[in-house]
Amino acid sequence: MTSRHPVQALASTPELLITASDRQISTFDAATNAPIASASHHTALVRFLCTYTDPASSAVYLISTGEDKQLQVSRLPQLELVNSRPLPKRANALEVTPKGEIVVGDKFGDVYIFPLHVEPTAAPVVAAPSDEDDKDAHQPILGHVSMLTSLALIPAEPSCGLTHDWIATGDRDEHIRISRFPAGHVIEKFAWGSKSLVSSLLYLPPSPSAPATDSRNPGAYLLSAGGDSTIQLFRLPSAELVKQVPIADLILPHIIVCAQRPVPIPAGRRKDKRGERKNKEQSAGDAAQPKSDGEEGAAEADNATTSPRQFSDLPKAMAVTKMLEIGTTRENGGVIVLVAGSTALLYLPFRTLFADATATDVAPPSLLAFSHPILDVVGAPVPSSAGSLCEVLVSFDTTRGPGSPDSAPLTRVSLRSEDSSLVALPTLATDAVFFESACATTDSPPVVSSLYPVLSLLHHPGEVGDEADPEAAAKDKRNRGKKRGWTTDPDALSESGDGIRPGKRAAGRAETLQRYEEAKRKLASGGADAPLTEGEKAAVQAIESEAQSEASAVIEGSTVA
Repeated sequence: MTSRHPVQALASTPELLITASDRQISTFDAATNAPIASASHHTALVRFLCTYTDPASSAVYLISTGEDKQLQVSRLPQLELVNSRPLPKRANALEVTPKGEIVVGDKFGDVYIFPLHVEPTAAPVVAAPSDEDDKDAHQPILGHVSMLTSLALIPAEPSCGLTHDWIATGDRDEHIRISRFPAGHVIEKFAWGSKSLVSSLLYLPPSPSAPATDSRNPGAYLLSAGGDSTIQLFRLPSAELVKQVPIADLILPHIIVCAQRPVPIPAGRRKDKRGERKNKEQSAGDAAQPKSDGEEGAAEADNATTSPRQFSDLPKAMAVTKMLEIGTTRENGGVIVLVAGSTALLYLPFRTLFADATATDVAPPSLLAFSHPILDVVGAPVPSSAGSLCEVLVSFDTTRGPGSPDSAPLTRVSLRSEDSSLVALPTLATDAVFFESACATTDSPPVVSSLYPVLSLLHHPGEVGDEADPEAAAKDKRNRGKKRGWTTDPDALSESGDGIRPGKRAAGRAETLQRYEEAKRKLASGGADAPLTEGEKAAVQAIESEAQSEASAVIEGSTVA
């Protein structure tokens, strides 16, 4: 049974809307929403899209990458493949500089720079897999010890004290590093304030509508969000944390998608791999032979073991995946916040972000709820409503949520100029037909880890317990690694503390101490002629030898001193 794959990534230019559904990339006219072209150059799901306009030739390019670890450049609007290059690892972040340099951050914490165009050679347009020479040619400009999860480019702005181009990078272990670009080995600042993974960074340039000395123009800032319950606001160039905006209470009730883990398969139902291969080889001959009732029942049981893997939901958690600046000025604009697995868009006006504690005219946040989880959001270049200050295009995961799976995969959202709130615009019948062509067809619905990869980063291995029985989960963790039959009763442990250590060495040590204590008891009651077992004699000899060694070490240390 085929399924309609949601649109998981969006991009836009002044004339085009670009969508990515599974491996399929499509382009649409921004004014009429009419489809223009569609291509599937990638061999796996497309994760990131970026556009670049060459100022010299006015040519517009699309840069894309995904689960196939291919970095592809296509010419818009017809999606003509210009070049394709392999990446060392899968990308976790993608940006393009004004000079056309492609900046890629991967899952191993490294950041690379690739040129837009490949040097002309006799090789085909699709590059061969990377070899040792290719690895040497592309060295990372910077790296994190942990998995890199976000990046943002910060151009030089001398009026605000930004004397060099910077790059801000965030990782899974709550670190935000601000380095010089492209000389990433020069670390300028660290932005401290996050307590969880940093999955979204947004640079806010100074507003040109007011002088830098005006209090209405707060200058350049860096926004950080991720697994924290707040959005952090850092002032540049000092990277000082000036404010934390709480959002968890607003958005958590709208999260309906959680990370998942596979349900363990009972040992009796696990199939032997050799048996599977043997069954496949015999399937052709057995298909033509009639089966008895018993054989049919066995076949049904065998098919049950090969059914799709079952998953269970992990505890609900929040992770911001994208922050988008909208509006024209700091007075009428703000930031749209997208949270993984949430059915609502959160809009924070700049007046809320930059307001101090004593302000009385703070604009409240705006929350727009839908019936399906939101996958991506991008600015719509051509507004379709007269009352819109600006518009964005939103894509939905129609395979989940209370809404109909046949709902429109995309819709427009308007920021109203009258009250600075978000409102969903009605989708015309013709637009619904156009946007339907953006969805690829797959054999089965996408799994949670495919559309919401950031959710799995919120749970470290071994930290997730069973909410239904937390005491059992805690007991399981406490007893993990202990030897069978080994006591952990504090009253039964020796003063040296060896009994608390699991393993054969600790067990042997405890047995030696027990025999030594028994030998001491016999010698105290029966004198030097008291009968001792061979084990007790060996224990006495071992303990005395150990005591002599320790005494010799103490004497030697005193002599040296």
